[in-house]
Amino acid sequence: MKKEYEEAFSEVDKIFDLMPIELLNRIPSKLKELIKENKSTLYKPNINEPFEDCKLKDETLVILALIYRDFLCSAQEKQELLLRDTNKIKEFEDELRKKYNPDDVFKNKRNIQEPLENTTTEIVKYKEKNFIQKLFDKIKNMFKKK
Repeated sequence: MKKEYEEAFSEVDKIFDLMPIELLNRIPSKLKELIKENKSTLYKPNINEPFEDCKLKDETLVILALIYRDFLCSAQEKQELLLRDTNKIKEFEDELRKKYNPDDVFKNKRNIQEPLENTTTEIVKYKEKNFIQKLFDKIKNMFKKK
């Protein structure tokens, strides 16, 4: 597992130790075991009450938000949070769709330069100089330098 998530699990486990037992009992024991098994043994979180002063990792905040939404809040609040999350995901997907629209991938773009009307595309023959022409050019260059 990634180091960031192991450290986040350490922070979540420390928060579990500070939680009231009534709230902690609402969280499934399998989830608590999973967090304990996957937490970092080297990272020691610096978490004290009040939590406003603590600087938690982004991953920790996400994990805590999911735990709150799924296990600790009321049914009505859970529905509101799910609706808000769904709306946020839809907005993000719409933004990505506008930016990288798959329908326009194969359409010609107007900013591509169109060829001029009177231009021709023909193969240009390159004629290499023979030995005598090369020698003559070298002699000519020697006299030009002086």
